[in-house]
Amino acid sequence: MIERLFVVKKFSNYADTFLMLGLAQLAEFALKETRQKREIQLIDEGIRYCIQFKNAVNLEPIAKLVYFNPFPPVKGQKTDTSKIPQEIVPFDTVEQSDVRKVYREYSFQQRGKPQLTEDAPKQPDSRTQNGVVLTSMRHDRNHNDLWQVSWELKDNYGSLIAALFQGFSQENAGTEAVADFFQQATGCKLPNTASAVKVYLPTSVQGVNRVKADSNKVDSQTADWLSLWLIATGFFHFGVAERVKIAERVYDWRVVALQPKDIQFGKYREVLQKLLIHNAPGGGHGIARFDAELVLRFCQELLKHHSFQAESQQEDNFDLWEPVNHFVSNFAGTHFGSKGQVYGVKEVFTLGLPSWIRPQNNQELHDYQTVLQEHLLVVRSLSVEEGHSELLAGYRDFITGMDLSQFFRFQVSYADYVIKQLADPTARTVLFSKHGIDLMIQNLKRQDDREWSLTEITEDSGFLNIAKAINSATVYAGKIRDKDGQTKETGWERIYGLAQRLSSQSGSKKDFIIEIASFLASYENENLRIDEELREQGKPRRIWTTKDDLDRLIDLIDKFGSSLVANLLIAYGYARGWGKARDNEPAVELKSTEENEQGAASND
Repeated sequence: MIERLFVVKKFSNYADTFLMLGLAQLAEFALKETRQKREIQLIDEGIRYCIQFKNAVNLEPIAKLVYFNPFPPVKGQKTDTSKIPQEIVPFDTVEQSDVRKVYREYSFQQRGKPQLTEDAPKQPDSRTQNGVVLTSMRHDRNHNDLWQVSWELKDNYGSLIAALFQGFSQENAGTEAVADFFQQATGCKLPNTASAVKVYLPTSVQGVNRVKADSNKVDSQTADWLSLWLIATGFFHFGVAERVKIAERVYDWRVVALQPKDIQFGKYREVLQKLLIHNAPGGGHGIARFDAELVLRFCQELLKHHSFQAESQQEDNFDLWEPVNHFVSNFAGTHFGSKGQVYGVKEVFTLGLPSWIRPQNNQELHDYQTVLQEHLLVVRSLSVEEGHSELLAGYRDFITGMDLSQFFRFQVSYADYVIKQLADPTARTVLFSKHGIDLMIQNLKRQDDREWSLTEITEDSGFLNIAKAINSATVYAGKIRDKDGQTKETGWERIYGLAQRLSSQSGSKKDFIIEIASFLASYENENLRIDEELREQGKPRRIWTTKDDLDRLIDLIDKFGSSLVANLLIAYGYARGWGKARDNEPAVELKSTEENEQGAASND
């Protein structure tokens, strides 16, 4: 009886993840066919993965299994399928690509919320792009050869699956032990080696490994067949591949693996499949936007899964209130650069997941969904073609990193961009919301001499009043549009460049206080000039700040430092959603693109 399997990380790239996922896929199918409990937990133990079974596995019925496909052979326009038996239907990448294209166009027309009606087109296979990347990079032959060998082993297939359980159940063993168990059971040997193409082992450079790349030999890179067979299984079912535009008429391939940390295998597969079918990121707007959308959309799908579970359980018994990266650690990927008709490894990378997404209850699950949609709208409002590369790269650094301060760095640049956009009332402008920023920072704490939270700053009345003043002088100034799309004149002028000035002086406590005091003096002078006129006309009036507000802000600077306070002040000052007007607050808000793009964000 076997309770767990171990997969040592010997490749130090996404090949380890795909190998483990391939083994889990085969194990689950074997348990299903033998009617044993299929619950599997994927656990990252650092130097190795652990596949934990809920119930001990009985190998006796598994050893009697007949052949089942670990993955189908693939077929492109030029694939040689002469060796594939007639009873086996290949995965036709041309046909599947057409299905995917039709469904994505339909989903876009339905604003990302396709209806399950009789007229709705067929949903695409979540593995479509994984098959396409194999044919595009001319790895279909290698993929099909790996399948062909397993087909030739069909008479001893049950023994092979049982040997997988036996070999990987031993600590620090692996494929060598599997081969030994298989030979003991059948008297036959497993194939020794197979061609290790780049998509399976991304350490290769131009088809050869790094050691050979420094020599005169150009022999193909090889690895043991069993490892590559398991990697191919994991890759085909669980890879995330997409063609990404890097220049006019130039597309590269970006392939990533979602790395489990502590998650049920069934949940892992379900979330990933829904992402790839219903909410896949587009590759038509460059690398940075693809990476950012991938992380945002995955977080959306994981929270949807949690929402469904929360609604079907009693809240007291719901134990999934953890950060997103508690379940999966990151995306590990490889960027394949196009070199004419061949592809080379250009970059091996990782994309982290935001630790600030940490719902504490069912309501916050829905609140975080709103925040993610808001961020997705911001990302989709930016385009490489319109010169937003630096903004997209800055946002990608934030959303794929663990440091929330990267958001503040991005917000400084984005605030300057937004103010320039607002000069044109017809321009497309999307703002972060105050509520969203509140949610992002609510669980962020620092440990110095004592533990403190950023809410000590953001809930301070002096901070809030000065942030409202910045908001009134920048975002809600000049000509603005309300939620009905009507252009209105506020009655006061918009200030440009304030975010940059505050940020540039934030390194010095003295200089920052001088800069914020200078702004407040100018702001109050403007208030004295326009307030009476606004009152007489019945128009919204701006907030008045006081000496007490500045004193409180200075106390915060003394306690927390000028840089942190400045970053928070800019983030809040350039946000939307400060609420409806009271006597001293602006009543109108900018009309964002959310009304026009809600739901359509799932496709380009």
